[in-house]
Amino acid sequence: MLQPQRPRPSLEPRTRRAASASPTAPASYKPSVASPIRHDPNASIVLVGIRGTGLSTLAVIAASALHFRVFDAGQHFAHVTGVSRARYKATHGVAQYRREEMKLLRSLLLDNPYRAVIVCGPGAVEATGQALVTDYAQSHPVIYVSRDVQSIQQHLRLRDAGNISSLARLCTPTLRALSMWEFHNLSDVAGPSPYDAHQPGMNSPKSLALKQVEHDFLHLIRAITARPGRHEEREAHLRPSAVPVEDRLFTYALLIPLSIPDSLLAQVRPIDITADAIELVIPFAELCPTSSDFTHSAADYISRQYYTIRRYIRCPVIFHVQVDQKVGVDDEAYFNALYHGLHLAPEFLCVNLGCNEDMIRRLVSSKGTTKIIAQDMDTSAAPSGWNVQDFRHTVRLAERLGADMVRQCREATTIADNFAVRHIVDQAIASGEHKIPIIAYNTGHLGRMSRYLNSILSPVYEPLLEAEPAGLAPASLLTIRQTQSALYSSLLLDPMFFGIYGNNVSKSLSPAMHNAAFQFSGMPHEYRILQHSTIQGLGQLLHDPNCGGLSVTAPFKSEVIPLVDFMSREAKAIGAINTLIPLRSTSMRSLLDRNRAGPTVTLYGENTDWIGIHSCVHRNLSPINAVKNCTTGLVVGAGGMARAATYALIRLGVPTIFVHNRTRTSAENLIHQFQQHSLIRDGGEARHVTSPSPLNSREGSPYISGNHPNIRILENKADAWPDNVDYPTIVVSCVATRDVNGQSSVDTSLPSSWLASPTGGVVIELSYTPLETPLLKQIRHLDDQGWIAVDGLQVLPEQAKLQFELFTSRPAPIKLMRREVLKAYKERCDQETETLQRVFEPIGE
Repeated sequence: MLQPQRPRPSLEPRTRRAASASPTAPASYKPSVASPIRHDPNASIVLVGIRGTGLSTLAVIAASALHFRVFDAGQHFAHVTGVSRARYKATHGVAQYRREEMKLLRSLLLDNPYRAVIVCGPGAVEATGQALVTDYAQSHPVIYVSRDVQSIQQHLRLRDAGNISSLARLCTPTLRALSMWEFHNLSDVAGPSPYDAHQPGMNSPKSLALKQVEHDFLHLIRAITARPGRHEEREAHLRPSAVPVEDRLFTYALLIPLSIPDSLLAQVRPIDITADAIELVIPFAELCPTSSDFTHSAADYISRQYYTIRRYIRCPVIFHVQVDQKVGVDDEAYFNALYHGLHLAPEFLCVNLGCNEDMIRRLVSSKGTTKIIAQDMDTSAAPSGWNVQDFRHTVRLAERLGADMVRQCREATTIADNFAVRHIVDQAIASGEHKIPIIAYNTGHLGRMSRYLNSILSPVYEPLLEAEPAGLAPASLLTIRQTQSALYSSLLLDPMFFGIYGNNVSKSLSPAMHNAAFQFSGMPHEYRILQHSTIQGLGQLLHDPNCGGLSVTAPFKSEVIPLVDFMSREAKAIGAINTLIPLRSTSMRSLLDRNRAGPTVTLYGENTDWIGIHSCVHRNLSPINAVKNCTTGLVVGAGGMARAATYALIRLGVPTIFVHNRTRTSAENLIHQFQQHSLIRDGGEARHVTSPSPLNSREGSPYISGNHPNIRILENKADAWPDNVDYPTIVVSCVATRDVNGQSSVDTSLPSSWLASPTGGVVIELSYTPLETPLLKQIRHLDDQGWIAVDGLQVLPEQAKLQFELFTSRPAPIKLMRREVLKAYKERCDQETETLQRVFEPIGE
């Protein structure tokens, strides 16, 4: 039985556990069960791990994102003593070296309590070093970083990996005892994705070698510091995917077994996983056959698989240690596995309600940012079925123990069991007695109806993964497409129509993209071409009971503003709307409760152009060029898309933005658009205040008081780049490039002196007619200097991704949408070529 422990165990038992670990036998692992410290947001972060795990690189990544300083113990030692550790040890002896190392480690920690990322050296595993780090961990996050032995061997260019394996086994217990968090620095085991090839419509992989690691590590940093990431905060504040999954209708958890191999996970790269969460199912009986001991080797395996799945499937993770109810399991070993899960900072973690209540309470008190799902999963067929009193008792118990959600499952023996569980849940919701979300469904083949009717995190599987989903028979599970199709077939959801509205949309690529996404998702919706010369036809369309939303193109993006009742802050700041959503009520909930026909009560306007640009910058900007206080951006053009681009850079936190346009007046108007309101920045990120009202009206400022970015004009391409600012690392070209023949009529290339960034950067060309513009040709010749070219076909599906979410409240199959855009573009080019050949063929004769 676990006993209550202090927030940090004393150094002595930690040291004894570490010293008793054998390098040849699996060591028992008892993770810290202390309540996580409420760290100061600016508290320094400490990284510990053996040499070769990438500590220095991770420190730079975290420091760049948080705007902290970096202190490396090894570099600090060399800076203070004037020699390396090895030279000092050879000259002064081991004893003096250790005394000096401890003195410098103490000063490094105590002199930098705030806004620093500190990399500890090997002295952290010494007794005195452990005491220093343990004491520091009372008020600062300490992260243990691990890595595969083969990756460390390659990184250090060593021939023999035997010493590394021994060192890792010896140090791991001590390093884990020092830390409350754990990160596995995963190598890209599957190699480059075929969809990252250097070709039109796809992004270049050069200079992005650390991009995956950056994403993985910053996810953990955000969980530890409880800060929203730039990618999360920059997204539209009313984006459905930004709303917690338990607050949305019909969300799904994809079951993934812990043992899924890397080669299988690599298959996910071309597959769209549109689940709302991944449920990582860890069969405890296979992981710990004795059921009474949780070892460091088991923890190592879990950490590696957890971060492997995070790498390939970027969804919230449900950490589920599965136990056999009939066999049972030792509570202490089971909870040790759960505490290890908390050290990985998953979004959700499951705990069985049948366990000791005091142990559950301690687990809940240690959860940090992780949400606890208390579950009662009876998979045995019971003649009694669902009992109302038992159901209510379970919900009350979960609430009393402090869980964030409760999940109840029963094996269905008849079809009637599906109606029974739905009736019980509806009664509980109607009563208003429960305070936490309820997940309830039947298991087994007969229980499939209850799973598509269940609203929160229904279990699903992905047949393309070719894996047995968490030990369950695929025949008893549904795919997301099947569950969605069932909802429409049973008339719970309605077929809707959408479309693109404009005066020159006959050749739009959007229908191919959206209709393919609807079909993939199991939705019977239709996306149409709506060619109109004025906005007069909008009213009738938007008030059709089956209209789900419309895309709007120029020149109507500003004209439609007077038509809407509410608009997002993003659209307000840019001064344009490209997405119209008819709402069935005036509450924010109506933005989430989509796919239902009915009279239009009010109209909501959104702009997704900026986020298409923003997402492409985020995905293609190398970690070395992460936005800093000295980062410079360049926007070419001053029209509507240039305003969206400028807003995207502002939301990225770019402090200095230059605008180049042929006419100065237009550039001045653009600058005035953003400087008439003030911004507030937090760590380089522009933020908005959440309005207390359900939706934001057209009146009022989209910003609050604070500092605004420095936006300046570059008038002529002949001008030299200003001496007092850094060269741009983010360039967005918003200039129309197509003439009447479909050929480039504008030289969009830039002066080479403007592209002198020593670390390269990312250049986004919004035009895709033609696809290969002079600017993109210029940038592709600079890829060896770190420059990455992004064409307009990459931007289009990124902005449509948010439109799809607003239309349907479901995650968009973005990989499919990218492929369909490229396919439709190529087909259109082939048709135009064929037409030109028919026109000019008689002349040739």
